[in-house]
Amino acid sequence: MLRFILVGGANTVATTVAFYLLATVLPTRIAFTLVYVAGLAFVVVATPRYVFGSRSSWDRRLLLALWYVATYLVGIGVISLLTSTLSAPRAVVVVGTVMVTAPLGFVGARLLVGGRG
Repeated sequence: MLRFILVGGANTVATTVAFYLLATVLPTRIAFTLVYVAGLAFVVVATPRYVFGSRSSWDRRLLLALWYVATYLVGIGVISLLTSTLSAPRAVVVVGTVMVTAPLGFVGARLLVGGRG
């Protein structure tokens, strides 16, 4: 769990800052998409080995990527809800989206590439 917090936390902080900054010059959904793709690439490579100490097959990593695509769609839904329905400020949209998607990322990673011990 500590390694997930460190590696996942660093990824979350970096992508959250990038998301916030990009959202100042791009539509929120596009900013989220760009940082999500970058974060996804990092997660698929780093999470199995550095977070869980396992050597996951590329099939499992592909499943993890698909999980993150589903999580991305949830994130887009959160953005839509917060911006269109609630007219939330940018900071609330960014933090709210991360608060929903980060735990989903952990659950998927733990189940799909977390090893058995």
